[in-house]
Amino acid sequence: MPTWVGVVGALSLAVLAAAGVVLAATHLVAARRLEQFAHLLEQLAGPAVSDVRQLVATIRTEADGLAGTSRELRARIVKAADAAEARLQDLDALFDVVQEEVESAVLDVAATLRGVRRGIALVDWGRRALKRGRKKH
Repeated sequence: MPTWVGVVGALSLAVLAAAGVVLAATHLVAARRLEQFAHLLEQLAGPAVSDVRQLVATIRTEADGLAGTSRELRARIVKAADAAEARLQDLDALFDVVQEEVESAVLDVAATLRGVRRGIALVDWGRRALKRGRKKH
């Protein structure tokens, strides 16, 4: 077998390993930015969530205390409280989705790094195979 075949094989393995390293690095950067975004979102929305919870509690308390008001006014207040609670549940669901995406990205990075390690091992194996092939000639 000509030696250029082994050299081309080793170079292709090196290119594949380099591509894996670049892919892993981009996944790490993306995961870090996604984590920063989730943290920023939590910081920005945290006080709003607390305010909405207090608002919902206040609205419910006031709705319960308005025994002498008309049925229509009471129904509108309860409807507003229900809408605020629904929005709070939507925000909670958004936090769950963001957390799942961050966890998924971290798992993807781990899988990519595992693939890079396998690629590096394959390059080492190719290098050793080339050395053994040269010794036989």
